[in-house]
Amino acid sequence: MSMPTNTHTFFYNDQIGNVITKDIETTNKYLQQIIDKGTGTTKTLDATGKEIFDKVEEQRRLIVTEFNGDGPTGRRGNGKQIGRYLEEINKILNSNIQQDPRYNSADVEILNKYQAEIDVALNSALKPHTITHSTVSKARTEKNRLTAMNDSIQVDLQVGSISEEKIKQVEKLLADGYNTIQSNRQFVEFDSTTDDEEVYTKENGVTRTKRMSSVIEVFFVDFMQGKYPSSFWYYVILSILVDIAAFIFFDIAFKEESDFI
Repeated sequence: MSMPTNTHTFFYNDQIGNVITKDIETTNKYLQQIIDKGTGTTKTLDATGKEIFDKVEEQRRLIVTEFNGDGPTGRRGNGKQIGRYLEEINKILNSNIQQDPRYNSADVEILNKYQAEIDVALNSALKPHTITHSTVSKARTEKNRLTAMNDSIQVDLQVGSISEEKIKQVEKLLADGYNTIQSNRQFVEFDSTTDDEEVYTKENGVTRTKRMSSVIEVFFVDFMQGKYPSSFWYYVILSILVDIAAFIFFDIAFKEESDFI
């Protein structure tokens, strides 16, 4: 009965450093994607945001074409057709852009005003569908903290082992990173050759580092499902040998006690 627990203990002590290092590396990779896409010159949008943007830009194009006299009516200026395009934009953006009362006027200031009002309404509607400045700042802070922690851990691994206190600190930092990635999963391109997408997009998901501390998850789930290489049997055999040795020593001690009595 003690074999799974002992196996996990040997495996955990031997592999936790590698797991933490890889966990930090992978988490930082996806945090960096969020940072890059949130600070690029082109606004990054999710699927819904792209659909909204494309629909509005099409109506904007039609407004400009109509205003310049190249639309379906062939008339220049602020006519009824412009009003119809504005109504369509209002439906898409849930906005309230009003048509300028100067009907049929070709004053370019009217067109410029429409452009500005569309920009404001569109930017407002796209906020839930893009990476915000606060998200970028949060992702950058989390990545920097994980990087600093990883540097400290590598020093610990070179001179000995990682303390449980530090492992707990890493688990907290990783959990923060996982949550940021999960909340912005639509902007992350996960490695298709791994189970990263499944791991990072679960609601209230558990980090790989945290998962390593569970005997049930490591032995009865991952090992039993063949997720570990054959080298895992080394820890199983070592655990069995330790149990056998314990039984032998107990038997010897019990016999010596019986002989003494």
